[in-house]
Amino acid sequence: MRRASRDYSKYTRGSEEMGSGGPGAPHEGPLHAPPPAPPAPAAAAASRSVFVALLGLGLGQVVCSVALFLYFRAQMDPNRISEDDTYCINKIFKLHENTDLQDTSLESQDTKLIPDSCKRIKQAFQAAVQKELQHIVRSQHIRAEKVMVEGSWADMARRGKPDTQPFAHLTINATDIPSGSHKVSLSSWYHNRGWAKISNMTFSNGKLIVNQDGFYYLYANICFRHHETSGDLASEYLQLMVYVVKTSIKIPSSHTLMKGGSTKNWSGNSEFHFYSINVGGFFKLRAGEEISIEVSNPSLLDPDQDATYFGAFKVRDID
Repeated sequence: MRRASRDYSKYTRGSEEMGSGGPGAPHEGPLHAPPPAPPAPAAAAASRSVFVALLGLGLGQVVCSVALFLYFRAQMDPNRISEDDTYCINKIFKLHENTDLQDTSLESQDTKLIPDSCKRIKQAFQAAVQKELQHIVRSQHIRAEKVMVEGSWADMARRGKPDTQPFAHLTINATDIPSGSHKVSLSSWYHNRGWAKISNMTFSNGKLIVNQDGFYYLYANICFRHHETSGDLASEYLQLMVYVVKTSIKIPSSHTLMKGGSTKNWSGNSEFHFYSINVGGFFKLRAGEEISIEVSNPSLLDPDQDATYFGAFKVRDID
């Protein structure tokens, strides 16, 4: 059986180790090949992943081969295996002692030298080896894909940091809505209740403050409503408007970024009136600039969180 161990070790050796590149073998590579260019970071990472996968494959093949050999030795118990089967296994190992498995011509000669009664054992042995190798290759392939996916997510997190991108969604605070029909700046908003959330932006004195330079998408939705049970309107003709205003602290100034609305005739002939305004757009904002909302007829605002709200989120950095 020691001879069988030496014979089986040939299954894990490639043509380079079996002597095909020994003394006297011709050298077919280029004599003056230029040095390769240094790989890009992504290519270097991919090369390392492939090298680790191939190294794991080689080690797995060795472990598989040793395990199979030990298994066959364990099976060569006189009470469990016949003398003919033992002869066949020794014959297979002996024929492959100086044979490279990659050489199909030598493998064909081996097949002729193995008795027909032993071919069943050889086929079962080769099938077991092939099954184990396929399992190793599949495991290494899945592991390599996992490494690449984890690396891609890590790169994305380092570049874009999607979980820390500034955003805010503010809903109206119904307990502090100004009265009257004149134009006012809304200063009472929720930023941490219900659907209202804020991250990497600041809310102060009714204004949304930008903390990072970038291109932002700003939006606002304002709903006006009136029911006859709320009393009579001061006028049947109403100008219902919303303004999104940017204020700069470094250079004190205010600019209207967006506005929308309409003049409505809310006569007493209707029991219920409703009107909604939605505006949105992309804007370049600098750290320290403030965003606020101004409306007309604030006493008619719909106080539900799905009706009156505004917000912003960063789309990308400024080049």
